[in-house]
Amino acid sequence: MCENVTGNSQKANSLKAEQEALPDLTRLFKKNRRDESVLKTAKTLLVRGMPHGKVALLLRLDPEFVAELAKTWNPRFRRVAYTSQWTTKLTVREYFDSGAMLEKICVDLHLPLFSVVQFLKQDGITPQQMQARWPEHDNQLVIEFRKTVQRHAQRKQKPPRLH
Repeated sequence: MCENVTGNSQKANSLKAEQEALPDLTRLFKKNRRDESVLKTAKTLLVRGMPHGKVALLLRLDPEFVAELAKTWNPRFRRVAYTSQWTTKLTVREYFDSGAMLEKICVDLHLPLFSVVQFLKQDGITPQQMQARWPEHDNQLVIEFRKTVQRHAQRKQKPPRLH
């Protein structure tokens, strides 16, 4: 029984020694937290979908700080790269050629109906061809489309310059 007690006390002493040997990381965490390049990298990794625990490990940041940053840095409203209009136009045309409804094209590509219609008109699609795939008249996309068309009709146009 005496050996068991001395064994436990030796384990307790070794744990205390290990805890004392560990460095205090709060200064490192605070220093890294103030570094703009580290913070920008953390935000970029969070936007790309990396879990906040892994970001904290990679960048040597405080896990609670990164978890809070992940909550406030909403990746739904952050885009890493914007697609060009030319690429979007090709994608809209491929959707239309595959037989997709205009509402599905708008939802999948996060575009307003007005933009989709303009892209299709530029590709030579007539309004009669689009009419079969048009959403219902009380759909929110159609309501916004009408508002946009009305706003564009009221815009002043510059006269063309001849020379």
